Parts: sequence; C-alpha cells; structure tokens
Amino acid sequence: MCGIAGIILKKRSDLNIAEKIAVMTNAIGHRGPDGEGFLLAGEQTVTPYFNVLQQNYQRQDLNYIPKNNLKTGDQNSFLAFGHRRLSIIDLSETGHQPMCNRDGKTWIVFNGEIYNYIEVREDLKKLGHTFISESDTEVILQAYKEWGTACVERFNGMWAFCIYDSEKQVCFASRDRFGVKPFYYINNNTIFSFASEQKAFVRAGLIVPKINSNALHNYLINGLLETYADNFFEGLNELMPGNNLVFDIKKQEVKISTYYNLTDHITLKNDKLSEKELVEKVTYAFENSVRLRLRSDVEVGTCLSGGIDSSALAVSISEITGQPLYCFTSVFRNNPINEEHFADTVAKKINAKHFKVEPTLDGFLKEVDDLIYSQDVPIWDTSTYAQYKVMELAKQNNIKVVLDGQGADELFGGYHHHFLAKWNNLFSQGNFMSAMSEISAGKKTIDSPLKFYLKEKVKQKKYFNKKHFNLFFKTEFLSSSEIKNPSVYFNSVNEQLVEDIYHTRLKSFLKCEDRCGMWHSVESRTPFADDVELINLLFSFNGNKKIKDGVSKHLLREAVKGKLPGEIYSRYDKKGFETPMNSWMIKMRPQLISEIKAAGFDFVNYTDIEKSATESIFHNKLLFKLFVLSRWKKLFNAL
Repeated sequence: MCGIAGIILKKRSDLNIAEKIAVMTNAIGHRGPDGEGFLLAGEQTVTPYFNVLQQNYQRQDLNYIPKNNLKTGDQNSFLAFGHRRLSIIDLSETGHQPMCNRDGKTWIVFNGEIYNYIEVREDLKKLGHTFISESDTEVILQAYKEWGTACVERFNGMWAFCIYDSEKQVCFASRDRFGVKPFYYINNNTIFSFASEQKAFVRAGLIVPKINSNALHNYLINGLLETYADNFFEGLNELMPGNNLVFDIKKQEVKISTYYNLTDHITLKNDKLSEKELVEKVTYAFENSVRLRLRSDVEVGTCLSGGIDSSALAVSISEITGQPLYCFTSVFRNNPINEEHFADTVAKKINAKHFKVEPTLDGFLKEVDDLIYSQDVPIWDTSTYAQYKVMELAKQNNIKVVLDGQGADELFGGYHHHFLAKWNNLFSQGNFMSAMSEISAGKKTIDSPLKFYLKEKVKQKKYFNKKHFNLFFKTEFLSSSEIKNPSVYFNSVNEQLVEDIYHTRLKSFLKCEDRCGMWHSVESRTPFADDVELINLLFSFNGNKKIKDGVSKHLLREAVKGKLPGEIYSRYDKKGFETPMNSWMIKMRPQLISEIKAAGFDFVNYTDIEKSATESIFHNKLLFKLFVLSRWKKLFNAL
C-alpha cells in the first residue's frame, strides 16, 4: 500500500512540475512513510530522484534507484511521477518506486497489492520473463509488457497504478474491480494529473477547492457520498472501479474503457448445485481469498467486531496460520450497542492478542478535524471515527496490515432491504405461500417483518416529500436536484446487491476504509470485497439462496459453521462500526447549531434550524452533516 501522484504537461508552461510533484507527494506522505521516489521525464531523459527521504541504497546497479535530489531536477521535464512507499511485500530496495523495466523504457507508480502475483509471475517466467525483485510491482510491469492493458484481467487484488510507456508515449492507468484503491485525476487544457487523494491537488494548487453542487445535494439529502462519478471537489474526476485509462501524450487524449462490470457476471451457472455443493464451493473460495490476503513480509492482524463477518475472518486466519492473531476492537461499555462480549468470545477461542479502544465524544471533538482531513470529504456519521481509532490502535501495536470484513453484507446479503428483494422476487413469481413463510421467518432478524415489509412498500410508492427537509434547507436548494428514493428495491437479490456495491454503499465504505487505514500508515485488506473468484462465484446462482429461513448471509454462516462459537453463528443482528451517535449529537447540539450558523451556508434555513426535534435521529443526522460540512469547508478553504 502506498501513495501515488503524477503530472503530465500538455503544452509548455511556467508550471514547475518538479516542485508541484514534491508538494503532491508530501500531501499523501502518511500513505507511505517507508520510502519516497520521483521520476522526471523530458524529451531525451528519464531520471529517478529522491527528495526529503534519502535512503542508504546499496543496489546502485538498479536503474530505478535515485541518485540525485529532486531540487536539481530537469526543469524542462514534461512528466513527473511521485511515490510514497509503505513496505509490505519485498521490503528491500528492489521494491523501490517509481520502478522501471530492465531497458528503462517503461515506468510505474503503484498503490495496492496483487495478491496472486506469485502465480502471475510463474506464468510470465514460462514465457521467458526474468525478475530482479520479489515485488508485485515488477510483476505488473512485466505483465504489461507481455499482455498490454489486458494484463489487469489476470490480477486478483486491489490496485491503482499508472505506467509511463516512453516508446508508445502513453500513460496507462488502472483501478481495481471494486474501487478498493483510489485514483483521482484532472484533465484540462494544460495538464493531466493524478493522485491517490484529493488533498494532493488542493495542496499543490492544481484545483480551486470548490464544492460540486450535485455531490453536495447527494450528501445532504440523499445520503450518498461520491457513489457516482460526481466528485465533491468541482473539476476533479475519479477513475471508476473496473476501469482503465489511457492518456495519449502526443494526441493529448484520454480514453477510458471498462474491463470488468459485475453485471456481466450475474449468471445461473451454479444454480443447480445442491446446498451442500454450493457451501463447499463458497468455503473453498472464501478460504483461498483469505489465504491470498495473508501474503505479506510483515505481520498481519485483523479488525474484530464480534459480528459474523469479522469473526469468520478471524477464525479462518487463525486456522490457516496456526499462530496467535492480533485483533483490534472498538468498544462502547455501558451502552446497548457494545459488542465487546462477542469479540472476546472469538478472541478467546483463537487465543488472539486482543486489543481494544473505546472512542469517546471528547476524543471525537478533539480529533474531528484530523478525521475529516484524512477523508478528504465530509463524513456521514461517527462510525467513521470508530474505524479511524481501530486503525490507530493497529499502528500503536506496530501492525502494518489488517484484514477487514467490509463487503460481506453486499456479497452474501446482510442488510434488511436484501430480505425485501427476496420477498419481492417471490411475490413477483406468484410464490405467495413461500413469500409469506419467509416474511414470517424474518422475525429472527427483523422486528415485526410484515410491518417492515408493508412500510417499505409504501415508501416505494410515495417517498417522503421535501417538506421533511424544509426545516433545514431553502426551497431553491431542494428544487435544484432530485431527491432520490433509497427505498426503491429490486425484485432480485443479486441485482439489489450490485446496486449496493456500485451505487449506494460499498464504494463509499471502501473509501472510508482506505482513508482511515492510510492516515495511520496501515494497509487494510478486504477478502470479501475484491477477490474476483469469490465474487464471480457468489453471483453465479439465484441470490435468494443467500437468505434462508429468515437468516441473512446463510452461505457465509454455513461456510464457517464448524469454526465459529455457537453464539456468533446464531447472531442475526446487524451492527458494524457503530457508535452512540444520537446521544453524542444531543450533547453536541448547541455546538452543532453554533458552528452551522457561523458557516454562513446560503442554502440553510437558519431561522428554523433550532426548531428541529432534539431527540430526532433524522434531524440530528442532518445537523451532524452540516456541522461536518462547516468544518470541511474551513479545512480546505472551500468556496
């Protein structure tokens, strides 16, 4: 895991790209404290540099090892790459970046992990390729040389990288299938530039920090945060998951293509398998995903909440490694949401080295600016803070890599609205008895499931209108964009899951995961969210099989049934990184309103905002978003 940045001039300019790339790379220095490297390319020269993190390199024979300080860089360069390294695989200097192939004609900056790099490297060796390092970065370079841009179709992992091909005079960038690793870019008349985080462009003065009105509306009203292509910063673009980008330097053209879309992989290929056969396949694919993500030259830990997802990971890791596992948990003692007992139960079973942190309101108020700045964009709620503190706890215990259960709900069917999709599907097929039986069984997971179903069906027909927001926002703001109905559910479980993966939940959760981890220089790995073999398998049969007899994530439970403590296997509630947010907001209310007023937003009804209900979760969430937005605006000096 690392941080990457790059600038390519489209025409002669006074812009000092050596200076700018240093600023951009420094802005994301938290992503890689172990090393730093730069590349400047001119018409005739391509030269690697170091800057503030000069290291004692022994391998001077490697043509990508820097020998000169960036301050002496060629001011006539048209291309600059920057990299900050977090050493995980091949800790030696042979893993330094920017890295090039043997002839020095192809260079790369890479953030992420190619988990099947050993297998891909063996395939390349059979084709005549030789390797200098043990890194997955070099595997990408050699794979690109052999298969071109199609190389990414062979990778299993998380990645965002950019390759400069000096012979073809193109830059080739790619992002992993589900967007675990970030890749932002700007493309204007003067430059093409990219980076791992939005703050890099702001710090380097490459964009004016102005709020994108569509993204703002989606955040405040629809509860969506950069789930589509709209970036919170106007003028900034995001390379979407499963996409490649090629920038033709001579033609100054950007072409984007999709190499993977989950909808193309929804099939019924395995639908005729018995449940026993299906569970066996899921078990093998899940264990293989975990095994691949344990590849590391540093010690690996895991986040443990005590829920089914994190517990499944913990017991599987323990079984695979046979070693005591570092586990990290956020707790909220003397609060109904506290899951400490469940986490303790799992930790005791696997003889874990178990560490805990208890986020507090006082701590949140002290760290809220750092939290928001780490994310680059406003946050939805205080659950991000719990995740932030867990990653900090991992760092304090010298753990660089943690596995996390993000994505299990979106693959296996873990949310209440996934039940609705199944019930809708059964009704649409005329299976009324089966539908009513499933609804009745839903009481294991959902309070009053029939009432829940009917209530949600009413929402689908008539979503709550704008009057619910009139207390907070002016009419012009509410009329400026569509209020989307989050209760529009599909008649197919798998189609609903795809919607959650791409457009409502997972993409944003993965972004928070990346930012929380990398702010503390911790790499987060997600076996559920980015293993292409596991994911394709889980969409190769009727999604109704993922929910059975009123129980969510049925296939995951069965896959780890013999490993989990009984009370974890039978947990049907859904939590996650929860915090006592509403009680915090009630205590913070005077401060929230004061700071919102001071922000001077022209779309807020300041005369009515104090009339909001003190105990209302809906109102308090809106107040929290406006409070966070006011802090974000100050931090980024946004217009």
